[in-house]
Amino acid sequence: MDWNILWMIAGVLSLLAFVLDIRAEESRYETLKDLFLGIGFLAWYWGWFIVGLVFVAAAGIIYLPEAKKWWIRKRHG
Repeated sequence: MDWNILWMIAGVLSLLAFVLDIRAEESRYETLKDLFLGIGFLAWYWGWFIVGLVFVAAAGIIYLPEAKKWWIRKRHG
């Protein structure tokens, strides 16, 4: 399978998750993470590798506080 098809599918699914997060009124972190991942994957699909990397890194930075909260809750009950 070509990597470009994988990036396109991941981008479309992430943008779909973004729309569903808005409709379900999810947290701001979840919504922005899905939007930035979708844009990043589609940028990789179009060949804009640096732009895609920036958006994927931004998604990780945005979601990091939520991941820390989850880890602390799991560890300390």
